Amino acid sequence: MRTADCGDARAATGLRTALAAAARDYGTPVYVLDMAAVARAAAEVETAFGGPWLRHYSLKANDLPAVTSFLLGRGWAASVVSTGEWQHARSGGAASDGLAFEGIGKTDWQLDCAVRESAAGTPLRWLSAESADEIAQLRLLADRYGLGGRGPAPVDLLVRLNPQVQPETRAELAVGAAASKFGMSRKEIAGLAVRGQLDGGGLRLRGVHVHVGSDLRDVRAWAQAGVRAAALLADLARVVPGGTLDTICFGGGFPVGPAAPAPAQFRGALEAALAEAGLALPARPAIEPGRFLVGPAGWLVSSVLHVRQDRPAAQQVVLDAGMTELIRPALYGSHHRVHAIATRSPRGAAAFPTLLEGPLCESTDSLGTHQLPPLRRGDLVAIQDAGAYAASFTSRYNGRPQPAEVLLWPGGSLQRCDRPPLELRREASPDEILC
Repeated sequence: MRTADCGDARAATGLRTALAAAARDYGTPVYVLDMAAVARAAAEVETAFGGPWLRHYSLKANDLPAVTSFLLGRGWAASVVSTGEWQHARSGGAASDGLAFEGIGKTDWQLDCAVRESAAGTPLRWLSAESADEIAQLRLLADRYGLGGRGPAPVDLLVRLNPQVQPETRAELAVGAAASKFGMSRKEIAGLAVRGQLDGGGLRLRGVHVHVGSDLRDVRAWAQAGVRAAALLADLARVVPGGTLDTICFGGGFPVGPAAPAPAQFRGALEAALAEAGLALPARPAIEPGRFLVGPAGWLVSSVLHVRQDRPAAQQVVLDAGMTELIRPALYGSHHRVHAIATRSPRGAAAFPTLLEGPLCESTDSLGTHQLPPLRRGDLVAIQDAGAYAASFTSRYNGRPQPAEVLLWPGGSLQRCDRPPLELRREASPDEILC
């Protein structure tokens, strides 16, 4: 079984014991997040992207408030894509000035929440605008609340650029291609700037947001997109009068795995590409990783429900965890390694091909084939790399309950953590919902 440092047998035994203890104490399926591994990943990013870089944790990977609170304690800020994530960030201790509000589908009511924060004197760090329609609605709301001028502070705005690059990742995770639904073209943003739509009227343009995709396997598209964002920022500085254009959020997408480029390689590639293009980092460069921080730190522990021997694989095993707890194999074809952590197999029993299936009434509810020892009902397995886009993707399909989420702290202690229920009433005021 892999630990974060891969190879310490004592640490692997301790992790195995902790995962089995979580199953015993909280039942299965259960999510376990190794906070020592989160800390190591955060430290790697902090070393690679030290000052002046702003580091935002992307809550969409795992919006458990306790995780956000832990990273806030290390000096991180938060990036959210909905008012639901915003509420979870607030529960984790995030203040408005340490929060970036992004997301492709903001409703009028969600935009009202952001504008109202400025009206209350607690503006967000920035809001990333996806479209001309979104900016027009923001201007209308800012005027309604009297932002700018002698009134409350304006909304700090980033415009999201579609960099029109081809990210080195699977198609489902690519968001920077020209045909994607994310962001605006350089031409569209330039037109808004010329027409005076990006600044004034309760809005203050601060810069550009660009993100090319998740789990990038190469640094080139990320660096290329960064150069295009920096060139756009320079163009906007010549058009927007009196603006404070000092920010580029370069997104995240840092991959995990032994052969993946490290965060430091992404920064090095970006700075080299900027230098070659005669451009420089702005005063406030930012990144927003999510998966890199929590993905490899997470485990999904599951119990064996039954075993069949008369199938093409040596054994076919149905678990009590499936696509309602980890949808990535069904959604993306992702392969998550699986380890037997508590079995009644004889010591040293040979592993053989095992087809792992979930309990849902869907043929796509499968974790694929893995090398595992003979398994019996009640044995435990641990599914690896389940800290990102697992708990945050859970569904109630087939009447499935939400599994417990547990933090594993250095020293072996386990702490169950929960998300507070979301208040989504549209008639409620933002203060009632977000405070």
